[in-house]
Amino acid sequence: MTGTAVNLTRRQLGKAAGALVLAFRLAPHLAGAQEPQLPGSLANNPMLDAWLRINADGSATIFSGKVELGQGISTALLQIAAEALDLPIARVEMISGDTAQTPDEGYTSGSQSIENGGTAIRLACAEARALLVDAAAKRLELSADALTVSEGVIAAPDRRKLGYGELAAGLDLHREVTATGPLKPLPEQRIVGRSVPRRDIPAKVTGGAAYVQDIRLPGMVHGRVVRPPRYGARLDNVDEAAAQTVPGIISVVRDGSFLGVVTEREEQAVKARDALIGSAKWSGGWELPDPARLHEQLMALPIQSSVVSEKQTSASPATQTLEATYTRPYMAHASIGPSCAVAEFKEGKLTVWTHSQGVFPLKRDLAKALKLDAAAVRCVHAEGSAATGTTAPTMSRSTPHCSPVSFPGGRCACNGCATTNSPGSPMARP
Repeated sequence: MTGTAVNLTRRQLGKAAGALVLAFRLAPHLAGAQEPQLPGSLANNPMLDAWLRINADGSATIFSGKVELGQGISTALLQIAAEALDLPIARVEMISGDTAQTPDEGYTSGSQSIENGGTAIRLACAEARALLVDAAAKRLELSADALTVSEGVIAAPDRRKLGYGELAAGLDLHREVTATGPLKPLPEQRIVGRSVPRRDIPAKVTGGAAYVQDIRLPGMVHGRVVRPPRYGARLDNVDEAAAQTVPGIISVVRDGSFLGVVTEREEQAVKARDALIGSAKWSGGWELPDPARLHEQLMALPIQSSVVSEKQTSASPATQTLEATYTRPYMAHASIGPSCAVAEFKEGKLTVWTHSQGVFPLKRDLAKALKLDAAAVRCVHAEGSAATGTTAPTMSRSTPHCSPVSFPGGRCACNGCATTNSPGSPMARP
């Protein structure tokens, strides 16, 4: 042992003492080893209340940093949460991809939402359920093992019952997850593994408010960007006069080789952009490869080789060698709809509604680019927002009636309606 002083809290001392006993018994050189990392997305978001809230009516709200991209993840994560909480899925809501409310889970990519986000939600909800049962046991003066749980109701053998809502006020979820809550065995699961209606589908197939393009804000203007004809091209000059004659034009924006327009209405922005495209002069950049020779051009590019695996023993000689080359046309793994975002800068704070797969990385990039404090930037993934509980000033596109979502101040933001509503209630028809 050395004479180095170490300052420990009482909790840290208890942990360290347990680790020392174990380490000296089994492996003395592990005495300074770190505790095992929490699984999945819990590793970077260890607080229990970052993942869920038990509401006064006994329902639950789940917070997820993973976002709905049409892959059905919002419904799948709700199934996991409902199963672990022992609640009907109809009484569980989801808020996802909102940097002001949800845990930072990085990007939604690589088919990792269930592995990382689902694991975190399952363990967090199982722990919350255990805390609810413990709270009920104290109220009923019974052991937790004597109680049963079904659909958010905790029952004692003598038929006394307590609902989650009755216990919510005294439940402290502002604590670190231990990932030790009892998990429901597979034979007892009734929600996970079953087919349930997708939460995001109805608004998408009925023309409801489901996409970023559906968002309307008071005084909102529209922008379009003029893209260069080649990657890396430089904008030499442009005649702005044609764009300035378009009705509703507010501004032509040029910053180096960035060129765009701002107008009162969307179709005006399209016309003004088209006018700029005709007069813009570009130079430099590089041409896109010939699609007919794409394979040959890719193979001709410089490569960096690395050894992935190496056998230590020699293989037996091959009796027959087969060689073949297979190619396929280039296919873009991309959205069929145009990219879109809506931004509001108000009272020194920026809110962006987006279909980005990584709202937290976007938040950091925007804060850096605009030289804003990170706390002044909020990014919200707005795809399927009406279905997943992420509040946004949204309306059904091309319809005279408002969608059943809340608006800032309770006032509709559409062009043909002066209807007001109480926040959170369905909008009345004008």
